[in-house]
Amino acid sequence: MLQAMHKRVLLYGYESYTGRFIKWYAQYYHSIKIDYLVSTDMSRGRAYDFEVFRPSVLEFRFKDVNDAVIWVTEPMTEELAGLLERKGYVKGATYFDFYEAIYRADIYGANDENVDIFRKRKEGKRDIQFLEWLEWKYGCNFVTRIKHEFLEVAGEHGEGYGCTTQKEIFPILDRCHCIPQEEDAIFDYGCGKGGALVSFLDYGFKHVGGVEYEPKIYDVLKENMERLGLENKVELLYGDAGNLMKQLDGYNWFYFFLPFDNVIFEKCVKAICESYQRKERKIHIISISPYSHECIEKTERFRLTNQFTIDMRQRVVDVFESYESWK
Repeated sequence: MLQAMHKRVLLYGYESYTGRFIKWYAQYYHSIKIDYLVSTDMSRGRAYDFEVFRPSVLEFRFKDVNDAVIWVTEPMTEELAGLLERKGYVKGATYFDFYEAIYRADIYGANDENVDIFRKRKEGKRDIQFLEWLEWKYGCNFVTRIKHEFLEVAGEHGEGYGCTTQKEIFPILDRCHCIPQEEDAIFDYGCGKGGALVSFLDYGFKHVGGVEYEPKIYDVLKENMERLGLENKVELLYGDAGNLMKQLDGYNWFYFFLPFDNVIFEKCVKAICESYQRKERKIHIISISPYSHECIEKTERFRLTNQFTIDMRQRVVDVFESYESWK
């Protein structure tokens, strides 16, 4: 990426999660703005005012597109490599194969139908993103979704498993103007396999914790932390999130990403309020896809201080803060 500083950049393969991640990563970490987004799959409906090009743009003399550095964010094919070379692009100089750089030739995950759904890893083409790279590098298990129908103990109040990555979590914390200090600690309700916990540590939190109720998911969570050498850096709790009490007193940030229904959510919010009464501090509640916002507002102990959207399917995020006038 750094070789593209001060140059035009064309990202080839924007339709995938990898393409969107690379676009975000370049902007977030290096302030590199992608000038041309090229999608090889135009089958899905797309707003015409969103400037995404077809691969044929490389055939045109459109502005300075032919002078741009090309980032290929999909598996390289002989056809594409031949096209780039015929047009004078040089691998490692004016075009870069991100899949080869990250995964070498190991681009596709194995398809093993006999693996338990709770331990099943990503099948098919890998994406380039933090958590999936950790799976490939250290044998972790984060990204595979688990539908509610496969959960064994969550019952009617539980939700299926899915994870958020740094690409989603970092912008949320940025919008909260969060600069983690020594006293800051963040707690993930329904932490699943621990993807958000890893992201919180990566963002700068030194004190991180979470609770998970599904026993087989909790086992995977512990294994992930052990594989990454983080078992002594995170507090992992097993059990019903609605029953937590004094365990919350060491945290001032609470994170919800649709972990359960309103019944459990209301218990958790009540427990956070009681924790404040035991130990006064500024508390933040982050709620992604905030169906239960009324529950928080009715406590009259938190006020909505920020609401925004992020680049994911469940877009809306509410941020609540405690305030002193309710004493």
